[in-house]
Amino acid sequence: MSKYGARKTPCNQGHIHDSKREAKRCDELHLLQRAGEIFNLRTQHQFYFVISGRPVKHPNGRRAGFKADFFYTVTKTLADIAEDSKGFTVRDYPLRAAIFRALFPDVELREV
Repeated sequence: MSKYGARKTPCNQGHIHDSKREAKRCDELHLLQRAGEIFNLRTQHQFYFVISGRPVKHPNGRRAGFKADFFYTVTKTLADIAEDSKGFTVRDYPLRAAIFRALFPDVELREV
C-alpha cells in the first residue's frame, strides 16, 4: 500500500495501476477506444518541461515534467487530452499542473 492508501490494481487489459480509480478509468477509456470515440490511448505518458529551449532539471539532474495517467485524442474534435486520476491533490500537483497548462496549451488537462 502507498503512503496515500492506494493499492496497486490491475485493469482488464493487464496493466498495473497505482489505484482502483485509475484501473477503472483505464477500462472505461479502452471501451471508448473500441467504440471509436477516442484513439491513440497511452498510459503513463510523460511530458517534460522545456523553457526557452532548455530542459527544466532538478538539482540532482533529473528532468522535471508531468506524467499523465492517460493521454488520448478525441475522435470528433481531434482534441488531445491528458488525464490524471486524483483521489486528492498532493502538495506539488497545483504547481505542476499550472506549468503543464502553460507549456502545453494545446493539450487539455483533465482531473478525474
